Amino acid sequence: MRSKILAIMLFLSAPLQADVMWKRATVLRNDLAQALALPPDRLCFELGQYSCADLVHNFALGGRDPFARAQYTSMEKPSQLTATAFERTVLQSCIQRIKKDGAEPQVFRFYALNKTLNDTSDELIKQQVEDLYRRFFQRSASGAELTTALKLADRNRFGTVPMDQWSQALCLAVGSQWANLFF
Repeated sequence: MRSKILAIMLFLSAPLQADVMWKRATVLRNDLAQALALPPDRLCFELGQYSCADLVHNFALGGRDPFARAQYTSMEKPSQLTATAFERTVLQSCIQRIKKDGAEPQVFRFYALNKTLNDTSDELIKQQVEDLYRRFFQRSASGAELTTALKLADRNRFGTVPMDQWSQALCLAVGSQWANLFF
C-alpha cells in the first residue's frame, strides 16, 4: 500500500515540479531593482565594489559568464549556496535602498528611519509591510504575514532599535521569501 501511495505521489508531483521555475541571477536582480526602486547596477555590492548578482553570486544564483569566467553552463537546480547567495543579495539590496531613503524616502516612506521602534505606530508598520508585499509580490500581505511582521515589531525586545536597522530585518524577511526566488 505504501509503495502505491509513493508511486502516485511521484506521478502527480512530476508535472507540478515543471510548473515552478527558478529565477536566475539576471531576473532576480531585475526583480529586486524594480521592487526596491534602484537601478540594477546599484543594487548590491560585496566589499563595496563587486556586484552581487553579476559577479560574486552569479553562479550560485543560476547565472553564467562565458566571456570573463569561462562559465559556459549554469546550474540545473539551486544548490546549497543558492540560499545564502539569495539572502545576501536581498539583504545588501535592502541596505542600499534604506541608505537612499534616509535622505529622500521612496520605498521606506511610511515612518521616519531615524526614530526607534517605540516611536513608530503599528499602523505605519502595517502600511510599510503592505507596500513591501505589493512591491515584491504584486499582492497584498495576508493576515498571517501581517501578524508575523507585527511580531517582528516586539517593542519589549526591540523597542530601542532604530527604524533603519529594523527596516533591514523587515525587508530581508519579506524579500527573501522563497516565493521571490521561484515563479
